[in-house]
Amino acid sequence: MRHTWRQVAFVAAVAMALAGALGGVALAAKPLPPIVMLSDTGDVVRTMNQAIQEMVRKNLGLEIQIEYMDFKTRLERMRNSNFSVVFAGWGPDYDDPMTFLDLWVTDSAFNDGKWSNQRYDELLAAAKNTTDQEKRMQYFVEAEKILAQEAPIAPVYWRSRLSLYKPWVKGIIRRPVGAEAEYKWAYTQGRPGGDSPMYLNLNLGEEPPDLDPATSTDTVSFLILNATLDGLVRKDAQGQIRPGSGLAESWTVSPDQKVYTFKLRKATWDDGTPITADDFVYQWRRVIDPRTASQYQFMMELAGIANGSKIAKMDAKDGEAIDKALETFGVKALDERTLQVTLEKPNPLFLELTTFISFLPAPKHLVEKYGDKYAAEASTIGASGPFRIAEWKHQYELVLEKNPKYWDAKNVKLQKIHFDMITDAGTALQMYEQGKLDIAGVASRYVDVYRNHPDLQPPWPDGSTFYWEFNTLDPVLKNAKVRRAIALAIDRKAFADRVLRNGSYPATSLTPPVITDPAKGGIFQKRVGELFPATPDVKLARQLLREGLTELGYEVPEVARQ
Repeated sequence: MRHTWRQVAFVAAVAMALAGALGGVALAAKPLPPIVMLSDTGDVVRTMNQAIQEMVRKNLGLEIQIEYMDFKTRLERMRNSNFSVVFAGWGPDYDDPMTFLDLWVTDSAFNDGKWSNQRYDELLAAAKNTTDQEKRMQYFVEAEKILAQEAPIAPVYWRSRLSLYKPWVKGIIRRPVGAEAEYKWAYTQGRPGGDSPMYLNLNLGEEPPDLDPATSTDTVSFLILNATLDGLVRKDAQGQIRPGSGLAESWTVSPDQKVYTFKLRKATWDDGTPITADDFVYQWRRVIDPRTASQYQFMMELAGIANGSKIAKMDAKDGEAIDKALETFGVKALDERTLQVTLEKPNPLFLELTTFISFLPAPKHLVEKYGDKYAAEASTIGASGPFRIAEWKHQYELVLEKNPKYWDAKNVKLQKIHFDMITDAGTALQMYEQGKLDIAGVASRYVDVYRNHPDLQPPWPDGSTFYWEFNTLDPVLKNAKVRRAIALAIDRKAFADRVLRNGSYPATSLTPPVITDPAKGGIFQKRVGELFPATPDVKLARQLLREGLTELGYEVPEVARQ
C-alpha cells in the first residue's frame, strides 16, 4: 500500500508521542539512507547534474549520489520508479497547459514519482470536462500552485538552444510544440561542391529508443517519426493546419462538432501498399488498448474519442472484453478512404492533437507481420511521410532517404539526411569544424569559444521545461517538506547564467512561457507567476529540511541545522 506524506508524518508524530510517554527519552535519529539520482552519460548532462548536486550540498548539506547510465536504461528505470531523483524534461505535445499538468495526475503513465493529490486530480478532471476556457485556466492555475507546494518536481530551467548552422542549411523549421524539427521543406543552397544531390549531415545525439508510434515517448524518436510518417494533417511552414496538408485530403464536421469525417487521399506506404482508413483505425486502437501499455494512451482520452476513457480503464488481462469494447471505440473506416471519428463532446484541440505522434497511422500489414520486432530495424518499419529509413546501425548512425512513394514527394528537396549519434558535445563541434556535420549544438563550456562565430544562430526557446523529479515512494523524498526544501535550494538563475549559458532561463513554474492562454490571449505563465524562486531561499529551505527529516526520524545534516 502506498502512503502519502501526510500519512507518514502522522505515523511519525504518533511514534514520537509514544516515545515521550514511555519515559520521555527521545529516540536516536536514524542516519539518512542514500539518495540516488539517475543520469545519462553525456558530458552536458553530467555537468548539469553535478551542478545541482553541488547546490543542494552547499545550501542544505544533503548528499545526492549520481548513478550514470545510457538514455534508454534511464527511461526504463524511470518507468519502473526505480530511482530517488532524476533530472528530466518535458516538451509540449500541444499548445495548452494540460500538456504539462496532465503528467502529474495520479494515474498518469508519466507520473514516475507516483505522487498523488486528490484535489489536483479533481482540478484536471474539471478542466477536461468544461468548454469554458476561463474556468479551465483558473483550474490550471490552482493545480500549478498545489504542485509547487507539494513539489513532486522541482522545475529548474526553461530551455533555449544555441546552434551553429553551416551557411548552406536552409528551410529547417523549429517548433516549441510537438516534434522539435521539421525537415520536409529543408534544402541546401550554396554547399561547396554543389547542391545536387541535396543532403544534410546531422547529430541525433542518442539512439532512438522506440520508433513504434504507439509506444514511443521521447523527443529523439519523435524527430525520426515526424520525418517518416504523415498523419491526417501536417502543420505547414507557418504552423497552420490546412485541408490537404497530410493524408486527409479534406474533412467535414457535424453541426454538433462531434463527428469528423476525413476523406483520405490516394497514397501508399513506402513499399507500395495502399494507405487506408483501416491503418488509422488499427493504430488508434493499438494506442487505446490497455494491452499495448502505451504511455500516451491518455491522448486518445484527451481527444475525447467516444468510449476511449472506458476502454483505457479496462484490465489488460480482460482480452476478450477489450476486443469487444474496441468495436465501440469512436474511430471507424467507412470505406478504404473514409475515416470517421466520433467525439464524446466538442473539442477545439482535436485537429491539433491529430498531428501528434500517437495519432499517426501504422502499416497494419507490417505490424502484424513483425509483431514485437516492428520498428526494431530499418527493414521492419514503414514510412508514409517525406523520408524513409534507409539504414540504421544501432548506437552509431541512422540514415533517412527521400521517400519516393510519398504523396507530396515533389516538394521534398533533400535526398538524404545522415544522423550520427554523438553524445559528446566537444566531438560534435570538432566534426562541425571538420565539415562532417552541418549543424552542431553549442554546449555551455564552448559558448565563449563560439560567441562571435559567424555561424552561431540566435538562441531559440524549444518549449521544454527541465526539472528534478522526486520519487515520492523514496524513504526520504516521500516527505513534501524535504522535496520543497530541495526545490528552494536550487539557484536557478546561476544555473541558467553560469552552467547553461545558452539563453535558457530560470523555470519559476512548470508551464513555460510559450504556452498560450486561450481565454485572455498572450501567455498562460503570466497567470501563474513565480511559484519557485529564481535564486535560492536558503533560510526557508533549511527550515523545511529540518522539519521534514525530523518528522521522518532521520538525522539533519550539519549545514541545515544552521
